[in-house]
Amino acid sequence: MSSFRRTLVPVAVLALAAALFPAAAAASAVPTGATPGTVTDFGVQQTALTVFEAHYGTGAENRPVVYGVQMGSPGVLSVTDPVTRELLDTAYLPDSSGAWGITQTADGTVYAGSYPNAHLYSYDPQTRTTVDLGAPVAGQTVLYGLRPGAHGRVYGGTYPGAHVFSYAPGEGFRDHGRMYAGEQYVVDVAVDPARDVLWAAVGTAGHLIRLDLGTGEKRDIWPEALRGDANYPYDINLVGGKLFVKRNKLQGLVLDPDTGAVLADGFTMGSRGTSPLAPDGRSVYFTSGTELWRYDLPTDTVGPVRDTTGAPVRGDGAGIGFGFLDGQLYAVIGNYAGQALRYDPATGASERYQLPFPPQALDINTITAGPDGRIWTNLYINGNLAVLDPGTGTAINVGRLGQADGFGWHEGRMYQGVYPYGGVLVYDPARPYQLGTNPHELFRLQPDGQNRPIAFASSGSRIYVGSTPDYGLWGGALTVYDTANGARTTRRNIVADQGVISLAVVGDQLWAGTTISGGGGTVPRAAEAKVFTADLATGEKTADYTPVPGADSITSLVAGPDGMIWGLADGEVFVLDPATGAVTHRLDVPGRSSGVADELVVSAADEHVYAALDGYLHRIDPLSKAVRTIRDTQTYRVTQDGEGNLWFRNGVKAANGAVQYGSHLLRYVPEPDDCPRSDLRAQVHAGGGSGVPNRYAERGCTVNDLIRDEAHWASHGAFVAHVASVTGDLVEAGLLSGGEKDAIVAAGARSGIGR
Repeated sequence: MSSFRRTLVPVAVLALAAALFPAAAAASAVPTGATPGTVTDFGVQQTALTVFEAHYGTGAENRPVVYGVQMGSPGVLSVTDPVTRELLDTAYLPDSSGAWGITQTADGTVYAGSYPNAHLYSYDPQTRTTVDLGAPVAGQTVLYGLRPGAHGRVYGGTYPGAHVFSYAPGEGFRDHGRMYAGEQYVVDVAVDPARDVLWAAVGTAGHLIRLDLGTGEKRDIWPEALRGDANYPYDINLVGGKLFVKRNKLQGLVLDPDTGAVLADGFTMGSRGTSPLAPDGRSVYFTSGTELWRYDLPTDTVGPVRDTTGAPVRGDGAGIGFGFLDGQLYAVIGNYAGQALRYDPATGASERYQLPFPPQALDINTITAGPDGRIWTNLYINGNLAVLDPGTGTAINVGRLGQADGFGWHEGRMYQGVYPYGGVLVYDPARPYQLGTNPHELFRLQPDGQNRPIAFASSGSRIYVGSTPDYGLWGGALTVYDTANGARTTRRNIVADQGVISLAVVGDQLWAGTTISGGGGTVPRAAEAKVFTADLATGEKTADYTPVPGADSITSLVAGPDGMIWGLADGEVFVLDPATGAVTHRLDVPGRSSGVADELVVSAADEHVYAALDGYLHRIDPLSKAVRTIRDTQTYRVTQDGEGNLWFRNGVKAANGAVQYGSHLLRYVPEPDDCPRSDLRAQVHAGGGSGVPNRYAERGCTVNDLIRDEAHWASHGAFVAHVASVTGDLVEAGLLSGGEKDAIVAAGARSGIGR
């Protein structure tokens, strides 16, 4: 159903779905009073467009339409007319956040395969009804690469089990099994219904499986020289008896579908695969960079398409869906603005325009507070950057950056770690935003085998970046970049087979935490996560420790208010003595590990340590280590502003553990603290040690704060009388025992204060 014919049938645009599931508007002004101990919801930060894939097919009464699957809360299937450029319908995919695959079978049914619940949805163009058909294979999070087969059947692939499945009305699901042992991704499939054969693109080690659907026989036809290469087959299309392959680093191949023999290579393909066979019976189209390219089937030649002037036919990005109408090629171009292209092979004429895919409220991926108090957010996958002024409660879209998995600040500038190419960019908020100029790329880590710069820290003129490896690879990296002279050192595999996901500068050392996870599609080789120290000048590792034996990840490290290193490992808080590397405390706080989003923050407002994990927000007393739960749900990606307020996004945890629907930005203001920068010595001092454990008394004041042995006293007697009065009040309040009071007063009496 990829090709379609134009039939002029007037169809009214229905707004029922939009009325039932309206897209959230951008954040508007909200009450911004910073009331201590409260949470303020600043609402949706951005609505934006992320179209994963488009399919040209037919709608009601055989009307030519484009079906697009979009990211949203929940995911969206949009129906537009490519000629009149109308939005005809918006269907929602409950419990999903989007879909990576969409197709239409011969009976007219449209199918979408979702994430993170990995369900298959059907859409009836005649009745405009959507049905959740369920999960084809248990335990999966993503469905990929939907393709139609014979007799109304649809096929697709899965992650993380690398299965192929099929669905047919009246029969239901069929699991065709794992395509390659040890692999996690089947990212696309191609189907030959006439021969009952399917091809599965398997990542991340690089395999292309030919599956005989009748016998179940599987053969890997991926060229021998490419096997084991992490540049694996990503998009595949069977057109004119030849198999078109785009590898995940955009190299294009054309293969014999039975033997894997290479028929053509040496070109770049950026699009989500190719067009169907053109009406001329010999042409196949795709995009390379921003240009439209053509492959000639009889001659196996490939090159750019030219217009009537001889100039390349350009789009505004990569093609994500192609179809033909009245001999002309139509394409949806790019994921983020609804761009489209029309090209007439007969005349060479082309046109670029937009389709009205509806923007949606999208998940916040990363949050950071700037030195001026404004709060910056970046959208998951979409990559738009927005900034909120807490004083007005208004968020504005700054521009598209790319998916930032980490932010850092140094001398008023924002450092940005962008996936999937491992880019590290620098942005000056005081100057106009212009991607490529401000921000501009300092370097990229993909050549060093990295794709996610996650952790940032700084000291002096140096920026430190912790990163995780690319798909199919092991070994993260620590990068040191000197802002004064542009020198960079990247130390890959600084801890063998582990990624670097948390950083903190404490004293004259850099402290770092690792994860045993490799890049996407890999199984860990290491046994337990480490904390290591590195030289601030060179980034060379100086020591390593195992604070929580058996932990998979150490997602956060901070300099504690008590002079210790505090960390978070698999949902457990630990306290480490920086002088010896010994762990002095371990706290198993409520909530399970939820990955790199787990954070520790030492509040500048009350000196308490806050732990955010699994939706919880906990407040930890740095003296007693007592844990108080502030929130038990919808708290993710916590960061802190200069006043000690905590900022985070919301989110709903799905049954499989995935967190979605996190488009709102919220602020928690810590409770009142009458004693900023509290005295956190472990025991109470009254001119000397008393042997009594120090503790918090009230309104953020410790016993040491109330004793005030650092103050000037007119006489020794006045100081001792003050100590006796304060400790007497604390006994009455139940915070000290009588014996503890006597020990503190005795220490004051022995002291020389006021003498």
